[in-house]
Amino acid sequence: MVAIHYTDTGAAVRLGEVSRALTRAALTAMEAPSFHNTQPWRWHIDGERAELTADHRRRLPEDPDERQVTISCGAALHHALVVLAADGIGVEVNRCAQPRIPGPVAVLRYTGPVAREPRAERLRRAIAVRRTDQRGIADEPVPDATVRLLRAVAEDAGAHLHLLGGPEAADVTAPHARRAVITTAGDRPHDWLVAGEALSAVILNATAEGLATSAEACPPAAVPPWLRRSLPPGAGCPAALVRFGVAGRIGAVPKPPLRPAAEVIEVVAHSAS
Repeated sequence: MVAIHYTDTGAAVRLGEVSRALTRAALTAMEAPSFHNTQPWRWHIDGERAELTADHRRRLPEDPDERQVTISCGAALHHALVVLAADGIGVEVNRCAQPRIPGPVAVLRYTGPVAREPRAERLRRAIAVRRTDQRGIADEPVPDATVRLLRAVAEDAGAHLHLLGGPEAADVTAPHARRAVITTAGDRPHDWLVAGEALSAVILNATAEGLATSAEACPPAAVPPWLRRSLPPGAGCPAALVRFGVAGRIGAVPKPPLRPAAEVIEVVAHSAS
C-alpha cells in the first residue's frame, strides 16, 4: 500500500468507506498530467469531504500568477472525478480557485451512491496506461469520429478544442499528428481550473481511443501570431496546446516519477472506539 499521511497514527483508526473511496481517487489523481511534471497539488480528506489545494511551493518562476499551477490542479480534479464516477460515488463539486490565496481550489462532498459509468471505467484504465508522448505516431490519420469525441469532451468540461492548421502547425516528423488548442471563455482562475479539467478529459479520452498525446502550456502573453490566426473569431483564451496522433507500435516510455503520496494526501483518520 502506498504510504499516506494519516492525522492519527495510532494502531487502530477508523476510516469509512467514503473516505477510502476519496483516498483512492486522490491516489489515482497523482497520475494527472502537469506542466513540467510539477504535480502542484495536495489533498485533504476528512470523512465524506475532500479538499484539493494548490501546492504553492511547486510553482515555477515563469508562472507568477499560478495559472499553470491551477490548470494542473484542474487535471488532477478531473482524474479524481473519473475514479469516483467509475466507483459509483456521487459528489458535489465546489470550484473555488483563488491562486496564491490560502484555501482549497475545489471541494468535493459525498452525495450518495450513483450508477457506475462504463465510460468512466474506460477512462480509469486509460489513466493506468497513459504516457507523455515520447512514442512514435503511426502513419495513419486520426479518425474524424475521434476528433469529434475530443471536441465534445472539451465542451462538456466547459472549454473548447480548436484544431490548428497551416504550415506552422504541421509536424514534419509525424505528418498525421494533429495539434489543437484548448481555449476558455475568460482568463480568470475559474477558467484555468476548467482548462485543466478539459485537458485531462481530452488526454484520457484520446488515450482510451488509442492515441498518443502530449501537452504544453500556452500563456496568453506568449501566444504566437500564427496560432492566433488559426483560431476563429471569438474562440476564447488559449490555455494549453495538445498534440495527438494514432500511437505507433513501439514500447511504452517509463512514466515520470511521482511525488511520495505522504507529501500529497492527508487523511483524517479518527481513533477507533
